[in-house]
Amino acid sequence: MRAGLAILLMAPLFGSTVARADDLRGVWFSGATVSDSKSVYAGAVVALPGDRLGSGLAIRASGNAGEYHYDRLGQPIRARYLGGEVAAVYQLSGSWGWANFSIGPRFTKTSLRPNDASNDRRGNRVDLGLQADGARDSAHWRLGWFGSLAAFDRAYQARIQLGRKIDDHARLGAELGVQSDRRYTQESAGGFVALPLAGRAEIQLGAGGSFQHGRAAQPYASVSVSSVF
Repeated sequence: MRAGLAILLMAPLFGSTVARADDLRGVWFSGATVSDSKSVYAGAVVALPGDRLGSGLAIRASGNAGEYHYDRLGQPIRARYLGGEVAAVYQLSGSWGWANFSIGPRFTKTSLRPNDASNDRRGNRVDLGLQADGARDSAHWRLGWFGSLAAFDRAYQARIQLGRKIDDHARLGAELGVQSDRRYTQESAGGFVALPLAGRAEIQLGAGGSFQHGRAAQPYASVSVSSVF
């Protein structure tokens, strides 16, 4: 089976240099990745009453969609999916950086053309999503991480970024990623740049290559936008 790069539900606090301010209640995020597959996602994290962004409890709601292709016994198959997740989030932050841990149900609807009865992800599926993300800050560097696990499907994604701070808001660095389930494992490596936008928003652009056994390396490009509020 051959699948494409689809880094979804990325850590919404990646790159938010003001995410620990006392007056902030939440963050919205969106993004897309294009390789030999396509994926988009969007969502928001909102602190519960009595808590704030970066401290205490929050709720994350997000959605994603995409398309990928693979071969089954020489037959090319196109898969399209649409999904959503609601999760409870526990947040920590300080001068060292921040960390978030979340758990909640995920729903995914996958359609295949032509149909592949051996693909157990076809149709409607509900899973339990576990996620952790955060960053370690220093004066000149930021180390960020993201990990996500679908407990029942035994599928996971992970990414790590190391960025050099160009100034108070911009960063330039490298990223490594991996995604896997019971059918395949795919790794990726590339670079990224994070730049401030108007207000409290940030855009992050990435590019690199993805690698999977049995096929040639494929280029990828990604974009994400987030803003605290």
